[in-house]
Amino acid sequence: MNDEKIKLIRACEWEEVFLEWYKSEGESVGWQELAAERGYASWAEWRLKGYAERFDCRNAQWAFYEISDPAAVILNWFGGPFRNWIEKYYDGEKTKTFAELAIQPHIMSHGGIKSIMADYPKDSMITALELADGRIFVIEGSHRSCALALMAKDNNLAPEKLIFAIGKSKLSELPPVENNSFK
Repeated sequence: MNDEKIKLIRACEWEEVFLEWYKSEGESVGWQELAAERGYASWAEWRLKGYAERFDCRNAQWAFYEISDPAAVILNWFGGPFRNWIEKYYDGEKTKTFAELAIQPHIMSHGGIKSIMADYPKDSMITALELADGRIFVIEGSHRSCALALMAKDNNLAPEKLIFAIGKSKLSELPPVENNSFK
């Protein structure tokens, strides 16, 4: 992660990152219901067992970063290997960059992503993992990342700076995870 647009704020622990994720998603009735549909006792159990453990998040070196021009930075990052995204948006591939996603008709016309673009949640945090080879994968915040990529592609007004949680991982690949979308 050698980019002058990415400025370290401070190191943090995985638990603090997970708490931010919980604040953005865990209290939502829709996400809680989806966790129950998947057979988990809670949203936290679903995200920990279904995602964080598979991605070895606990063993990554986490920090919070301020990213200037996040719409441009996110273009070269990758979407997480989520089965639903693999089937719907990655054309069966394990992942795509957000630059590749920003030219897909399904992403460009996605109502939720358009809504995010219209009123980007500047206080939200995107969570990503930097793998051993330097590739960065968004593991939480895919729709917001697509919105940023579309804003960059269309030269729309995007937030000047955002806060990201990025973990440096020793993994060389991320394993695909179950379907994570609302039905």
